[in-house]
Amino acid sequence: MPVEQGEVQTVQLIDGPALAVARIEAPLRPFLLVHGESSDSSVWAQVAERLVAAGHEIAAVDLRGHGRSETPDPAAHGYDTDTCADDLATLLDQLGYTGGRSPIVVGHGWGANVALSLAARRDGLGGVCCVDGGWTRPAWRYPSFERFWAAREPGAGATPTEDDDPLLARRRSIARSVFLGEPRAWYPLISVPVVLCPVVPPDGVSDPDGGGTATRTGIAEALTGLPRARVSWYYGDGTRVLATEPGRIADDLLTLAADAEPEV
Repeated sequence: MPVEQGEVQTVQLIDGPALAVARIEAPLRPFLLVHGESSDSSVWAQVAERLVAAGHEIAAVDLRGHGRSETPDPAAHGYDTDTCADDLATLLDQLGYTGGRSPIVVGHGWGANVALSLAARRDGLGGVCCVDGGWTRPAWRYPSFERFWAAREPGAGATPTEDDDPLLARRRSIARSVFLGEPRAWYPLISVPVVLCPVVPPDGVSDPDGGGTATRTGIAEALTGLPRARVSWYYGDGTRVLATEPGRIADDLLTLAADAEPEV
């Protein structure tokens, strides 16, 4: 069953926003699917279909300010990696994803940063998968946040406000949290199995902006810091990998789910 055909629940978080969750129930361990910045849960459709066919429950969430979820006032609540991770920690409790139903949390892009922050801040997950993100540390490449912001949003202006452009202001808030974030501090706190799925240019393809080099550096750091991690390399465009490689991503996730099961 495609994720679009799953039951869409609106879960009002305790002391938080209402989050939209596309959920398909099934007997095996759940997957919590977390999209990237300026995206929504629909990007997981092809991957989710394969996981459900294998017998796993899925819950694809729209993060605060994205998709069908509530958009709180940034001045009151902010938009950043750790706040969204706290949202998901509350969501897991309210969905009953605890104990034997502890989920595998899968993030794409910035959503992978959110997934790692969640795993570092909350016990009881089954595992984590980071697709084209999570290890992101822009300060390695950019001397200041303003340089990073200008590279991400050419011509966007230095400091958009909520009155000027609400969406751009939220994007800037998220970008700042990524720039200031330090994934290396999370790694020692994560004891569950982790699969890293970096996307880099294919061999022989130029890497003019240094993104592939930065990714390889980030993966090396993650493998050094994470107690239980392995890498599955992908090649091409990271923004489209969920659409171009859904079968392979699902296979990596099913292997991770098997690794997360307790030994008998």
